[in-house]
Amino acid sequence: MDYKSLVKEQSEDIVRLSGLLKSYVDSYRLLIGGAAELYNINIAKKGDVKKALDRIDNLGDLIDKVISSLEKCGNGYMKYCKIKDDYLTVKSEKDKIFTEIDNELGFQQSKRDDDE
Repeated sequence: MDYKSLVKEQSEDIVRLSGLLKSYVDSYRLLIGGAAELYNINIAKKGDVKKALDRIDNLGDLIDKVISSLEKCGNGYMKYCKIKDDYLTVKSEKDKIFTEIDNELGFQQSKRDDDE
């Protein structure tokens, strides 16, 4: 497997972990709201509220693990992006880039002139 494919897979892993984190955080917020409702209901048993808080705590632990995984994956991916950017910055020929930009702007200008 070439390095580019490996980094692409890592990027996809980060996207999946981010989705998982969002799902967990959404559930966490709902559980907190549910526990607050249970606490405010006079007929709720203290044991039920404690169980709800335990579930929240367990989900909080999972969220911490996902965040830790994202930090580890993200560091490697960001390092790759920085190295690639540094290389492109050094290797880019500014004149070619400026010519492409000028051509694009000229094309857009002539297209606007045709529309009038």
